[in-house]
Amino acid sequence: MSITTPTLVAELPIARSGPWAVNNDEDDASTSVQMKESPGAGKALYVTSLTLSGQLLDVAVTLVDEDDTVLFGPIFLQADGGGVFTKDWKYPLKLIDNKGLHVLGDGATAFTAYVEGWTGQSPI
Repeated sequence: MSITTPTLVAELPIARSGPWAVNNDEDDASTSVQMKESPGAGKALYVTSLTLSGQLLDVAVTLVDEDDTVLFGPIFLQADGGGVFTKDWKYPLKLIDNKGLHVLGDGATAFTAYVEGWTGQSPI
């Protein structure tokens, strides 16, 4: 598991949206699938919570941005809900400005991904 391009931030942005949550019951994310769209110029997505669960087969799930840059993972999950992963960040995981949040699985394997966060302007 790794965190590469994004950073954990303790500072608050200039302004932020109310919280958002996205859920994806994915059947095939062998190529990345969008979970949250790009927020626009001068803004970034801040992830505060992540929950992943496997379905019928073992699967490795990775959070990536819209350019498939690894943000967090891979997280290895067992079949039939035997592997459930939950992460709540004390400090939000900030994506690169104006990049959407995607999810990627290893092969045509079903899994569930739930993400919470907020959208903010670039910090001061």
